[in-house]
Amino acid sequence: MAPSDGTLSRRGFIGGVGAAAAVGAGLGGLGGLAVPAYAGAANEEPSTPDGALAALIEGNRRYRTGRWTRRDYSPVGEERASKQAPFAAILACADSRVSPPLIFDVERGNLFAAHVAGNSIDDGSAGSLEYAVAVLSVPLVMVLGHTDCGAVKSAMDVVSGKASFPSETFGSIGAVVDPVVPAVQSVPEPERSLDHCIVANARVQAHALSIRGPVLPPAIRSGALRIVSAVYQIASGRVVLV
Repeated sequence: MAPSDGTLSRRGFIGGVGAAAAVGAGLGGLGGLAVPAYAGAANEEPSTPDGALAALIEGNRRYRTGRWTRRDYSPVGEERASKQAPFAAILACADSRVSPPLIFDVERGNLFAAHVAGNSIDDGSAGSLEYAVAVLSVPLVMVLGHTDCGAVKSAMDVVSGKASFPSETFGSIGAVVDPVVPAVQSVPEPERSLDHCIVANARVQAHALSIRGPVLPPAIRSGALRIVSAVYQIASGRVVLV
């Protein structure tokens, strides 16, 4: 169901998804986000939301063009073993094909990553990202969906009545799928393709995060934090801001 060329079909999506999939303060729009080039030195970690986003976009460009610069798998050493100072936090799917440090070509310790199937918001994922902001002072949070997402497929089946996940049979799988269902429902039925639902889910989860709790909204309002949504195209390796 994923596009064979690794691109997302978005025709008619922006107007159709409506308010439920709209992004809130601090979120980038589909195709309309200007990303400044990261001007820091190779070993300098960005400290601003724009700088962090630019560093991720530049790292993804290196990754998808085969020009890696930070693939060091040696032991991290005592300094990094005793502390961490990531410049961004990623909420990604648990899918085995999604590895944020690899696809953004960053060093170990640069990204704080939380993984859950469907890259959705629950107490665990939200608390992890709140920790990254409140304690580690990351200036950027990215909610990263991906093409061919099984959790989104399952949510689509739930919405269409083709599947259900009772706990007595499926354990906690239903609890993972349920948070994705509203994103699927936000896409008008005639446009409810897998690609559109994946984009909607990334945006809906990012918006939900941006208005949740006492930690993140004030950081966004102060300008210290930016939350963006994106989709990783597995076939091409490209990360697209949505």
